[in-house]
Amino acid sequence: MRAGSTVSNACCAALLLAAVWPSALEAQTTARVLVAEENFRREPNGTQLATVLQGAELLIVGEQGGWVEVELSGWIWAPSVSAANQSSFDLRVGASGGENLRFQPQGTVVARLLQGCLLNRVSSDGNWVRVTRRGWLWRASLEVGGATAAPETASEDPATETLPADGARPLVVAATPLTVYATPGGDTIATFQPGAQAQVLGRTGDWIRIRVDGWVYGPEAFDSALRLADTGDLTPAQLRTDPARYRGSLVRWRVQIISLQRAERARRDFEEGEPFILARGPTGDAGFVYLAVPDELLPVVESLPQLAYITIVGRVRTGRSSQMGGPVIDLTDIEPEEPGG
Repeated sequence: MRAGSTVSNACCAALLLAAVWPSALEAQTTARVLVAEENFRREPNGTQLATVLQGAELLIVGEQGGWVEVELSGWIWAPSVSAANQSSFDLRVGASGGENLRFQPQGTVVARLLQGCLLNRVSSDGNWVRVTRRGWLWRASLEVGGATAAPETASEDPATETLPADGARPLVVAATPLTVYATPGGDTIATFQPGAQAQVLGRTGDWIRIRVDGWVYGPEAFDSALRLADTGDLTPAQLRTDPARYRGSLVRWRVQIISLQRAERARRDFEEGEPFILARGPTGDAGFVYLAVPDELLPVVESLPQLAYITIVGRVRTGRSSQMGGPVIDLTDIEPEEPGG
């Protein structure tokens, strides 16, 4: 049994993507954090502003001795920041104990910003704000990558896309097909033909984050929704063993619902009040898994009884929660089982 609206919503939600910015022809160098946690400082060996987590990738803007200056960017929960007018910064982290910085709203945590950290505001999306801040990381804790440029599939003609001056207007593909990526420089997941439009949500350097509103043919979606989750049979044990490696990977598991809960503020892998399912993992796994429920799937989840078995498809937010020890998965589809099945 599947709800048609569930599949359609899940497919639409999957198109929350990033598209290449036409000026991304100049190479840039990035750094990847290799250690579990690294201090992000205002100046070399100076005041700590945040803790950056393993696997985070940041744009390098300078180097000094054994230190690398980087640009940290991501999304923060709007109620956790307040206005500031200090040293060219316009926001300040006001939450007691700091706040998570995420790759995207309700997405993977890339850093923990300390209370009082000053930020630059880039854009907003509902209760989320995209922010940036430059700071310094210890060079020995980083893997410095080579120069990265716009993928060859992206248009080199500045007139190919009609790009907006702000997030209120659409991006329109004018002449040449535009490649769409799951993450900046990541896997190709769609190609926009001339005339296609998308809503601009924000920008990060040479990349634009977009949202697409579209339709898929129902019968094909029903048949393909779970086949699209080519998970390679990932298990919770694999995720716990190497959490950074599998971040963003798709999983398809049969789990048993224990309860539907709302996250308390102390849970660092969730936003306060975010709904999630506490579930027993797939057969053969003795631990628990935590399934973050998006708004479009919440009515489906609320209709399910406790201890029911469901098959879920989702993306790995983290393979091992820093507090709970189990995988945290962002749900994209749910397949309830027929009674007696």
